[in-house]
This record gives sequence, structure tokens and C-alpha cells, in this order.
Amino acid sequence: MKKFIVIEGLDGSGKSTVIRLLTERFTAHNLPCHLTVEPTKSPIGTLVRSILSGEIKDIENEAFALLFAADRYQHLISEVLPVLEHSHVVCDRYYYSSMAYQGIDAESLERVVAYNQAVMPIRKPDMVFFLNVTPQECVRRIAARGGEASIYDSLPELELRYARYMAAIERMKATDNIVMIGSDAASAEAVVNEMWGYLSN
Repeated sequence: MKKFIVIEGLDGSGKSTVIRLLTERFTAHNLPCHLTVEPTKSPIGTLVRSILSGEIKDIENEAFALLFAADRYQHLISEVLPVLEHSHVVCDRYYYSSMAYQGIDAESLERVVAYNQAVMPIRKPDMVFFLNVTPQECVRRIAARGGEASIYDSLPELELRYARYMAAIERMKATDNIVMIGSDAASAEAVVNEMWGYLSN
């Protein structure tokens, strides 16, 4: 059976590097692997990205959460499920990100879960890896790499999102296969080695 693998973590946690190394590991073992990301490059995902960059402003949190859920449903139906017929899929973010970034309190977290009910019964990930890098380290890495920052890249925002990720993981751990992995000091190679150990079992 082909596996649906989700990588989650704060901005600056090293997701891009870890995902690249993980997909290379699949290739090295002659295993088909498809990389995808949320928000997508679809029309809905492009709108979401414009809000994230600050190009479009004054969008209510609930509307933003619904846009993410709509993009995710389209992504699952049009890309992820067809690809899983013949390839493993590694996805950069899934509904846990919506819980962390739009689930700003316990009540809104439950609403985000409800918005994603169109997705959850269809296909949960086989494995979710959360890169457990602290907000302080993420801020340091974001500053070091330069480039355009998102609306969520300040330390207070990252601290809030880390706390919300922990709430989301607690909320979903009974039904989803979630692994906390890595640390501020762990290299990307070490993290991928640990991931591969889980995936090989």
C-alpha cells in the first residue's frame, strides 16, 4: 500500500530541507514518491497565498479557514488520491496547519475540525511528522535565510502557533498517527533517518 505522509511544523522549522531529503531517500530506494504542498497552486490556493503574503488584507479568520478547507478538499480529490494509486505522497502541511493557524482558541479549533470534515473521512495520513523546533530557533533561521516573511513569522505569532499545534496534536492523537520528531539541534539528515525508521516498520 502506498503511504500518505504529512510533514508539519512552524515556518523556519526546516520542513523544506527535510522534505527534500525524505523524497530523495524514497528515490534512492527505487520507491515512487510524489511531493505536494498546501496551500496549493490552484485558484483557491493562489488566493490563500495572496492572503498569507499580506497582498490581500482584512480577511476574517473564519473565512480564511474555510478557504484552506476548500483548497484542501480540491487538493485531495484532484491530486493526492489519484497519485496514491501508484506512488507514495509526501505533503507539506495538511489540516493540522489549519488547526494551528486558524484554530486560535478551543472554540475555533473545533470549528476548523468541522470545516475539514469533508476531508478527514476520505483520507487521513498514514503518518504525520511534526518537526519539534522551538519558535525562538525558527525566528533565528527565518532571519538567517532572508527573503520575504509571511504574516506569521514574528516570535509572538510563532509562539502562539506552537501552542496551537500542541492543542491540535492533543486533539487528533487518538485518531491520527502523529510523531513529534527533531529538535533545535538535530540535523535534517538525522531527522530524516529517524523518519525512515518509522516508515520502514
